[in-house]
Amino acid sequence: MMGAPGAFSDPAALAARLARWRVMYGDRPLYRCAAGERWVRLHLAGDERFCLLLTTIPGATLLAGVTGRLPEALGNALPAERDHPLLALLQGATLTGLAALPGERVACLRLARPDGSPMHLLHQMFGSPGNTVLLDGGGRCLWAMRRPPHALLSAPPERALYATAVPSDDPADDDADAALDHLAVVLAAETRARIAASLGRRLRSAEKLCEHRQHDLAGAGSGDEHRRRAEALAAHLHELKPGASRCEVPDLRDGTPLVIELDPARNAATNLDALFHRARKADRGREVIAANLERAQEEAAALRGALETLSQLDAAPGPGLAALTAAQDWVAAHGALAGAAPRAQRRAEANDEASRPFRRYLIDGRWEVWVGRSSRENDELTHRAAHSRDLWLHAHGAAGSHVIVRTRGRPDLVPPAVLEKAASLAAFHSKARNSSLVPVVWTEKRFVRKPRKSPPGLAVCLQDRTVMVEPGIAPGVEPA
Repeated sequence: MMGAPGAFSDPAALAARLARWRVMYGDRPLYRCAAGERWVRLHLAGDERFCLLLTTIPGATLLAGVTGRLPEALGNALPAERDHPLLALLQGATLTGLAALPGERVACLRLARPDGSPMHLLHQMFGSPGNTVLLDGGGRCLWAMRRPPHALLSAPPERALYATAVPSDDPADDDADAALDHLAVVLAAETRARIAASLGRRLRSAEKLCEHRQHDLAGAGSGDEHRRRAEALAAHLHELKPGASRCEVPDLRDGTPLVIELDPARNAATNLDALFHRARKADRGREVIAANLERAQEEAAALRGALETLSQLDAAPGPGLAALTAAQDWVAAHGALAGAAPRAQRRAEANDEASRPFRRYLIDGRWEVWVGRSSRENDELTHRAAHSRDLWLHAHGAAGSHVIVRTRGRPDLVPPAVLEKAASLAAFHSKARNSSLVPVVWTEKRFVRKPRKSPPGLAVCLQDRTVMVEPGIAPGVEPA
């Protein structure tokens, strides 16, 4: 583990520790597997309630042996994914061996399916972040946390490896408490940094809004000037001639002459009402601007206060679990201000996304692709479901499906090979599927527009690029 005191920084110690676990827990079935975005937890059968926690979090890439439940703060920070691919792949498996690659910080867990066929879960503990890969007995990658895996994780270890290391005699060398505490330190720092960045962005926006509101208030006309003219006109209304476009009357307050512009198409009473209406409207406008300014100033003050309390968490010394708990308590107390959605809302949003009817593919085990199946689905996919920074693809000059590559807001990270495979899908799901080569246009979804009153499925691109591909489902593309 990177930076953790006494935990898995020495390949020899790692091999001895895994060998001891092999003696103690070998041939134990898995009664439960839990996994999330950056971690895997394997629960072994037995009264000890022993489990192996594998994480690939930058600064805390570890494999720890934990007895009993995780501390509550860590459990909250590592939410499980109910539909994680490993749950089905490891169902009914038995842990038959543990070892480390010679001279490397790579843990190897040998597992057996219910039919006896082997699998190898390889956990890389060097680099930032590390990686976890599941191979079958023939070396085929069944699942990887990150692709492409390191070369050390591309081939299953020989069976003899699982019997070479000498077990450690010291049961205290697992350093589980130190590893979990270090993991909590890293997660607490991640939480604080993420919230501080969000608050900083919102504070800059609030301060800019305050400047704009102050400028608007300074430039807003006062109703007092219109009211003075209306009062002066009212005192001399009987002198006003029909059809006049202007008049000059003395100010009732200081006697200075006032020139008042009039609408010659209106009578005197209507012109007077219009002046009083302008006075009331100007006063209401200033009131609205002033109220908006006050709200913006209050939001900016609240954000500054939140950043101040968050910085106090950074300065507070203490164990990692205490720091993580404090950060989670801060989020609970300032959830709306920090932009944290309630868990029920996040679950509802996830269920809503999962229930959308599009055809789905997974490219290279990581990149999710949505494909519309009709004109109405194309509209729903492009103009309502897709994020503005997702990639949008469509066969050029041929009717077909809209295709979206999900980028999580980072289209620059999509590899060219993934883009070509998605383009092949767009060509395959088009009227040009029987052509040898098909031009496919692609762009970010934010550059795609639906013309007004256009039929379902029609879209135009403000800017795009073209790639020539063969229609079909390329290797590495699987239905999701």
